[in-house]
Amino acid sequence: MKLARALELGGNDYIHRPIDRNELVARIRTQIRRKRYDDGLRNSVQRTIQLAVSDPLTGLHNRRFLETHMARAVAAAEDTGVGFALLMADIDHFKRINDNWGHDVGDRVLKEFATRLSQCLRSSDLACRFGGEEFAILMIEADASTAGAIAERIRQCVCEKPFVVEGEAIMVTVSEGLAVFEPGRDDNLSLLKRADAALYAAKRGGRNRVEVQVAA
Repeated sequence: MKLARALELGGNDYIHRPIDRNELVARIRTQIRRKRYDDGLRNSVQRTIQLAVSDPLTGLHNRRFLETHMARAVAAAEDTGVGFALLMADIDHFKRINDNWGHDVGDRVLKEFATRLSQCLRSSDLACRFGGEEFAILMIEADASTAGAIAERIRQCVCEKPFVVEGEAIMVTVSEGLAVFEPGRDDNLSLLKRADAALYAAKRGGRNRVEVQVAA
């Protein structure tokens, strides 16, 4: 009865007295193997979850992660009345980098860009690789002034120092589009559309610049 109760409470094994040394060693080895298997299975699940929300090249979050957290940010902003900002950033003339130096170098540039981007953000900001050479930054509780300052810091961090890859110094610039969420006037889609429109305005305006589009 006690043995059944012990197993119900979470016990993995049991041994009778008097204890046989060889049996005890065999059971301990079995429990160690089981523990290693369970740990490996748990780590595999965690890696799978991490891969589902991360970009394998840059180590940043991916678009799926952005969409999930932007929905939460929208709900929070609607409840509190405190907005947030979305910044879209696109590396200028990235195709030229791939064409002139190869895709391996292009990948190194993307990794370095992600590193510089992360260094410019607040701990509460969420940086994601949106796709290709385009990135998105979700800035929680950031107004236009705060978000604009971060965007400008990113721009300067990218363009003021060359990206050195395999001995090659490559000058890189980034165009950025910024939109601030307006509770009661915005939703996920309208915010993303405004940030995209601001990004394309930055491209049309000569690149290596930040453009802002306000809610209509």
